[in-house]
Amino acid sequence: MTKNAQSKRPRFAIYTRYSSEMQNEMSLEAQEEQCTRAIAQRGGVVVQVYSDSAKSGWSLNRDGFNELQRAAARNRFDAVMFWKFDRLARNHSHAVMIKLLLRSEYGLKLHCVEGFSEDDDDSPYSAMMEQMLAVFAAFYSKNLSNEAKRGKYQRAINGLYNGSTKPVGYNLIRVADGTPELPAGLHPNQDEAAVVFGAFMRYSTGNESDSTIGQWMMRQPAIQILRAGKKPIGKETVRDMLQNRLYVGEVRYIETEYKGSLGQGRKAWRNRQTWFPGQHEAIVPLELFEKCQEVRKGLARHNRKPEIMRTYILHDRVFCARCVSRKPTELEDANYGKMRPAWDTRYDRGRYRCQARDRGYHNCGQSVIYIQSVDEQVYHALRSLTIPQGYKDRVEEAVRGRLENEVAYKQMEKIKGIIERTDYRWDEGLISQEEYIAKRRRLQSELENLRPIDYDELMEAADLLENFSTYWDECETVDNPEEARKQLISKIVSRVYVYDKHVRGIALHGDFGIILDDDGTMPDEVREGLEVEIKKGTSKISSERAQDGIDGI
Repeated sequence: MTKNAQSKRPRFAIYTRYSSEMQNEMSLEAQEEQCTRAIAQRGGVVVQVYSDSAKSGWSLNRDGFNELQRAAARNRFDAVMFWKFDRLARNHSHAVMIKLLLRSEYGLKLHCVEGFSEDDDDSPYSAMMEQMLAVFAAFYSKNLSNEAKRGKYQRAINGLYNGSTKPVGYNLIRVADGTPELPAGLHPNQDEAAVVFGAFMRYSTGNESDSTIGQWMMRQPAIQILRAGKKPIGKETVRDMLQNRLYVGEVRYIETEYKGSLGQGRKAWRNRQTWFPGQHEAIVPLELFEKCQEVRKGLARHNRKPEIMRTYILHDRVFCARCVSRKPTELEDANYGKMRPAWDTRYDRGRYRCQARDRGYHNCGQSVIYIQSVDEQVYHALRSLTIPQGYKDRVEEAVRGRLENEVAYKQMEKIKGIIERTDYRWDEGLISQEEYIAKRRRLQSELENLRPIDYDELMEAADLLENFSTYWDECETVDNPEEARKQLISKIVSRVYVYDKHVRGIALHGDFGIILDDDGTMPDEVREGLEVEIKKGTSKISSERAQDGIDGI
């Protein structure tokens, strides 16, 4: 074995980003190709690629970057390769802090295909050039952003619509499709506009709510055609529509702002809008619009309740079994069937309620279920489960089957081959005991470091599940027991499915699910649909009773 083969190859992650703000940027595929070539020249190996498409460099609210940071915290690679460092962040202050985090906190080396990095040769010159290029990139991006903002502001002043999607009630003619007879901009869609006008008229009476208006709109043929195959118009959509001055012939300008010290997300646009007279035709008279705002203010005063911060252990994880068991196959709605927690002031306890009707879907008939009951049922189900034989092998199989882990497992197979050859050389007496032990430890360490992150997370979930009662009781010793239990559950449970007053299914992290004994009260079609729903996110369904463990069928 050569000296180069014996030495550990540096593990690289690749980060690529493409912003929707510039149309001449290098594609994600081209960035990855350039980075891969540069890594090969350095004698490294690619263990993972993280990407963000159509994401601005001024915000860190990016899934790909967040995954990279979580992986860095788990020591999954030694270095990160970028096409240019401005893929990491456009804001110079952000870039400095992020680089400091990746280098100091996680011990990573940062390199780029085009540009300079102080990690290339640790020279003062490289460090200076890296900083200078970062300043130039930030200046260019800031200037471009300001130009774009000025352009949008000027369009709004001129009464032009800045949106890229058509509002309900209008057709949007783009610049490329405009004609002298039908110029670019908003033009009323007569059928949809009639429904929008009717919605304002109904709400102005004070006898309708956002929810009932949404249900009425979804019964209209024009809206049914518009929303075919899409999420229906729910109360949130109606609420925004009834407060949108676009319908009285105005256009708005909203400057994008980010929250958090590193721009983790966009700030809400409410109360930051500037309205200008628009060039498009109004659908709703101003008097009718103002009447609706008065009605809303009156309802808000009547319904206002004191806000109390509460912790819901299973928040965002409870779903209606009735809804998910008959979800339309063509519908793309991750929140379909989700049940929302609320506090019942009459009995001073919380409850979960299905949102189907509020979001414009059918009234599924699901009854409310009290939060304490859900928590207790989930707790008893998890406490009674046991880790099945071969769980580790099943996790290995599940993780290996994910495409994003393909590169890492190919490299792991190579290392396993090296280990076998090393064992053979030891058996044949071709290497000394000291050399064998040193190589075996190094190769085993490299093998463990290459394991995908989700393997560690799933094995952690297995440990938490195996010792669930112990960890649950330990939560009582911290300052905020409910928050601690919420974090514990989040590492084990993906979804909980409720039918009437009972928890009937639990999807666990790690490609496993539980269908609990339903004592014959759940219809066969709901049970079958629930099994299909759980199988979408898991590879196995457990046995009938929770106390039988989570052995797959």
